[in-house]
Amino acid sequence: MRFGTWNIGSLTGRSVEVVEVMRGRIINILCLQETKCDGKKAREISPWVDVSRKSDRIMSIKLVIGDEVVTIVSAYAPQEGLDASTRQEFWEDLEEVVQRVPRSEKLIIGGDLNGLVGSSRDGLESIHGGFGYGERNEVGKVILGFSLAYDLGIMNTCFEKRDSHLVTYRSGDNTSQIDFVLVRNSLRQCYTNCKV
Repeated sequence: MRFGTWNIGSLTGRSVEVVEVMRGRIINILCLQETKCDGKKAREISPWVDVSRKSDRIMSIKLVIGDEVVTIVSAYAPQEGLDASTRQEFWEDLEEVVQRVPRSEKLIIGGDLNGLVGSSRDGLESIHGGFGYGERNEVGKVILGFSLAYDLGIMNTCFEKRDSHLVTYRSGDNTSQIDFVLVRNSLRQCYTNCKV
């Protein structure tokens, strides 16, 4: 199964483009951020799929695939410039969502977490693969703390890639890695690649 995450800016008029990208890149599941959709249509679709909207920044979908249950969380963290209470509320909401997922289920979190975890492992070998991009910032430390608390591997850092396959945001000369895929460490060996 191929999984992706995309900060799309707006879904308005772009549904066909999203489907074409998914087909072209052979993506089975795509987490979208900044869709500008209100999320009121989140509901139980069938006995095998359950969609839950925690906030306008966090949505999860629980899938039954064969004999496995997989919960996929799409997350869009507030930008660093927003007030601290908004950022804290996001992380508390994400913690609540993760805590509701039984350890027996697969968990994948994909999204724009708006922080820089950097390229250095600095004693974080259990969650950071050592192949990240750039320098760590304060929000990156929050991402790392969250990952440590819930034993989640940051897959973007686990595979050696050229910079163009690590950078998830580019504006002029500024580049950064702010979109991440987090998975339970107990299942890390199931994942074979992660790139932009």
